[in-house]
Amino acid sequence: MAHSNALSTLFTLSSAKHSRYGFFMKFLMILLLSFTLAACGAHPDAGGRLTPFPAKNDLPDEKLTEAVTAFLAIREAPANSTYDFARVDLNNDGLRDGIVLFKTPHTYWCGWDGCGMAVFKSGKKKFTPFSTISGVHGPVYVATTIHKGWRDIIIRISGTNMPDKNVLIAFDGTRYPYSPLLAPNYNGKLSASNLEKYLQ
Repeated sequence: MAHSNALSTLFTLSSAKHSRYGFFMKFLMILLLSFTLAACGAHPDAGGRLTPFPAKNDLPDEKLTEAVTAFLAIREAPANSTYDFARVDLNNDGLRDGIVLFKTPHTYWCGWDGCGMAVFKSGKKKFTPFSTISGVHGPVYVATTIHKGWRDIIIRISGTNMPDKNVLIAFDGTRYPYSPLLAPNYNGKLSASNLEKYLQ
């Protein structure tokens, strides 16, 4: 009888131990699954796609800010200029370039037709301004279509003596054109999946 009670007690202890072990393993699996789902839940861009991780040598935003400050100094523009910017790889080299839309002082940067915008090429160590575009109203769309190695930019023209319209700004081999007034019309849907929306 004593032997039977001992076996019963041992079985009970063993069952409790395995029960606690099973609970611990279930808890651990749930925790690992939660971390995995959180890692996959990257912030989607405006097109609803997951934002890709930048390349290892992709420059930080601070480098773009430094380049804009230098750009303002060279132009002798107001040092207190404010702007919005977006990072997007325009030439498919794996580095996110900078699109900068200036806001204030309004009397310096903007008019009825919109505000000035600058495009900065990302390099290994710094950003270089290579295009300025006038009369821009946000949002700015970047297409997957390419001209001479650089993605097309689509903006809306308004506030001029011309009918409001969307136009396609194409790279000409050296820069994006300064004035969008002579750019070809863009008649596609702005909600199309081949467009990414920035600077709203």
